Amino acid sequence: MHDSTQWFWLYSPEKQQLAIQTDEPEPYTLPYKSQQLVNISFTKQPLDIEDASLYQSIVESLQSYPAESLKASPEQVAVNAVAFKRFGCPQMPQSWHFQKSDLEQWSRERTLCELNSGFDQGLFLILDIDDEFASCLLMSSSMQVSAIKTLKQFQVMKVLNNRLLPATIDLAASTQKDWTQKLA
Repeated sequence: MHDSTQWFWLYSPEKQQLAIQTDEPEPYTLPYKSQQLVNISFTKQPLDIEDASLYQSIVESLQSYPAESLKASPEQVAVNAVAFKRFGCPQMPQSWHFQKSDLEQWSRERTLCELNSGFDQGLFLILDIDDEFASCLLMSSSMQVSAIKTLKQFQVMKVLNNRLLPATIDLAASTQKDWTQKLA
């Protein structure tokens, strides 16, 4: 996906699908089902300034990571994150799927985290966080959370903050920075 001056949200009531029209020939279909969405009583609606600003902020944040360490392009992650923040239904926490973390405090500056289900570990973008809960978008291609449930890429989970683990790519970057400073 490329930056464009005019992007549109598209909703097809027949297909019950949300998509975004960028400057690409075909719209990008988002993975969210209609029952996961709110405020979708339109067929075509321009992105507003808040959508564009959030998109840009997420892309810039993710571009600071090596591309091979991310499981999707920064642009794909950003489009899905903006769509869910704009149209996603409020969620109930599903913390029981994930193991507790030993961290006492979670830094609000962190934009990425990992969650561990005991079956699998996934990389997530933190969409929202407060004193108790975080809504996290799965960046990994999929993540098994139980014997019978697997999350798909870009699915959003709300969990207690005590389930958040530091992202391995953040830890690797800070270790590399420490070594670079010591060697300088």
